[in-house]
Amino acid sequence: MFKEILRTSKAIPWNVGGTDISGNPVPAIMGIVNNTPDSFFDGGKHHTIDLAYEHALKLLDEGADIIDLGGESTRPGAAPVSEEEELNRIIPLVKLLVPLTSRKTFWISVDTVKSKVASEAMHAGAHIINDISALQMDSQMARTVAETGASVVLNHMRGSFGNMQNDFQTYDNVFEEVRKELQKPAEALLSLGVPKNRICLDPGIGFGKTLRNNLDLIAEAESFLEEGYPLLYGMSRKSYIGKIMGLEKSDRLIPTIVSGIFAALGGVSAVRVHDVRETKESFRFLEAFRV
Repeated sequence: MFKEILRTSKAIPWNVGGTDISGNPVPAIMGIVNNTPDSFFDGGKHHTIDLAYEHALKLLDEGADIIDLGGESTRPGAAPVSEEEELNRIIPLVKLLVPLTSRKTFWISVDTVKSKVASEAMHAGAHIINDISALQMDSQMARTVAETGASVVLNHMRGSFGNMQNDFQTYDNVFEEVRKELQKPAEALLSLGVPKNRICLDPGIGFGKTLRNNLDLIAEAESFLEEGYPLLYGMSRKSYIGKIMGLEKSDRLIPTIVSGIFAALGGVSAVRVHDVRETKESFRFLEAFRV
């Protein structure tokens, strides 16, 4: 039974930069690079252009397929960042990474809710707009995606920016409600001519959801495939792991790796992680069973 699950190709190809990232046999790995002083996990360790660039190179060496550049933290209590400051944090990194894409196959993503940041990043050579608000926070974001030819991640969230993890929402059926709420922005992009295979859905693990909500969404990954969109899951080192009995003091690495394996078996096209080397090793091990 287990071998049959492993051999079954489920993931829907995600078209990025004209190339299909299929998730088969395992998901693509999106490595996180936060050029911020207050990110929840790395705590500002890469808060200069040089340090962020060095970290991006390290993640590429470890096997990242996508580098996701963030210039604004979404941790609880995080202060908003001005458009100018976010541009100053992100655009130089994009420009440093773009020349490397001619020598190594990888894609550049920008984690932003601001259409101007997204637009300038795309014009500088990025490939993906990763919008944690799923078009909610900037009325021009949908048009920016369409006009720049970007691939996009639509992340589900409820609650206010910077407080969503502490502002838990009530769901009668978390899977059905998340699915329905992601359909609206996805359909808005379709109406503007964005191809379905460039629109990647992210159920927003940890974004205003309870422990049970998060576990249910991870377990239900395969059900999201019915909508016909590629899937991205971001579960890396998130606080919901520490709410599990016995894991209160965990560094959350092992649960993150196990969650990534569950996501791979569920047909996810990409996972967003801090720990690229460990994720890559776990996926290589998983691949060995498919032979």
